[in-house]
Amino acid sequence: MKTSSPEDADIIIQKVPCDMGIHRNPRKGTLNAPEKILEDFKLEASVLIDEVFPDEFNLENTQERIEENTEDLIEYDKPLISIGGDHSISFPVIKALKKRYPNLQLVWLDAHLDLKEKVGDHVSHDVVVRELLNHGFSEDEIYFVGITRVDYDEEQFLAGRNFNVYKPDEFDRFLREFNSSEQPVYLSIDIDVLKEDHAPGTGYLDGENNLDDVKNIIKEVQADFYDLVEVAPSLDKNNKTIRSSREILSSIETVILRHR
Repeated sequence: MKTSSPEDADIIIQKVPCDMGIHRNPRKGTLNAPEKILEDFKLEASVLIDEVFPDEFNLENTQERIEENTEDLIEYDKPLISIGGDHSISFPVIKALKKRYPNLQLVWLDAHLDLKEKVGDHVSHDVVVRELLNHGFSEDEIYFVGITRVDYDEEQFLAGRNFNVYKPDEFDRFLREFNSSEQPVYLSIDIDVLKEDHAPGTGYLDGENNLDDVKNIIKEVQADFYDLVEVAPSLDKNNKTIRSSREILSSIETVILRHR
């Protein structure tokens, strides 16, 4: 159920159509994801849907717009779901929230660490977490879950550091060890954490997790803020990725309504 009033909303959804953060992979297509995912999709909650329009020629300008819009939306003190777009959209959203909530924890549900070193000033989709370490996060506040692929330069960066990293067969260990301690939590969900059969429409098909695994993480983590990224409708097959995305959103809605 849509509303135009932030005060009356149970949930705020921020549509963030952007694919400029992908620069090492020709398999693009995330620009239209927010529209495709939400098209004719019904939520039970009262939802305000907002949108950030990208500067199609400048990623930095787009990220500034996203950060400013996020700062405005969190003033309403409502659960926020940002729908991308590639994973670069998470950087300005999380950056804005970390300034507001200095003890914010991050659960990064992804097949990849996204700890690569940025090229120039470009905060692309694969460098986001490394950049967040320069914006208030400590290593012990970040939990990487579902990781299947670690590049050599990321292995070097991890050496001697105290990150929490969990592979697909370590979800139970993550749930035992994760403790929000009443701290606010941001859950970032890259659709490529799923097996290809659940999500063929994405740029990197490295995931090894079932949809039920992801839904269980959502249920157990009970985050305060969320994003869903890297859905590429143009690469989808039989609408599988869109259907998986909607199931994820429904699971998020259920958790929010149950704990509001």
